[in-house]
Amino acid sequence: MPKRSPGGAIPTAGGDFMNDQVWHDLLALQVLAPLSSNYLPWNVAAMRPSGVVAVLNEVVINRRRRIVELGSGISSIYLGRLARQRGGQVWTVEHDERWADTIEQQLADESLDDVVTVVRAPLTPTASAWPHEENAWYETDAVRRGIADQPIDLLVIDGPPASDAARQHSRYPAIPFFAPLLADDYTIILDDIDRPGEQEIMKRWEQDLDISFERQILAGGIGIGRPRPSFTV
Repeated sequence: MPKRSPGGAIPTAGGDFMNDQVWHDLLALQVLAPLSSNYLPWNVAAMRPSGVVAVLNEVVINRRRRIVELGSGISSIYLGRLARQRGGQVWTVEHDERWADTIEQQLADESLDDVVTVVRAPLTPTASAWPHEENAWYETDAVRRGIADQPIDLLVIDGPPASDAARQHSRYPAIPFFAPLLADDYTIILDDIDRPGEQEIMKRWEQDLDISFERQILAGGIGIGRPRPSFTV
């Protein structure tokens, strides 16, 4: 039986942080093998393999079936492959038209376009932006139309881009927007929590939602928040 974990990190023999991250990701690539029938172009902007595994584990262990992802990419394809096997629906929100085309084509090539919907939503001004930063998030009307205001039990946040200092908190508006759409039992997964912006965002979300996030720095660089106790593997 999987054990509940406060931090989600798997202990390793080495003490070097980078080596430990690589170890987790190499292990994750082995775990992903059953869903890796076709080659996917992994790049530095993509969610780490161990992060993708954590997302897929959440789908399986806690039976998540209505999944919204902010920021399309490799994780969208793996979520689609798993949804095809186990049932469920995925909406992946993307602001970049050319990248949305690429993801849609990959989904169509694998006959996953009936389980994964690419929601095209340009970045536009938002009232819930972080103070003194660029005021841009996904166009809310486009997101609402795309997901049809359905209750969400898994929200994966890997966008919009947040690497520049002027928009390092650009992912904060996700919870002010999606909080009313979350199911009673839900999970929020935030990527890139090794960055100060995401760490500050998690603290705010913990206050806003009255939940706690597990910080999995080594295993995926993700934060996992839930309103009730659950299993993490």
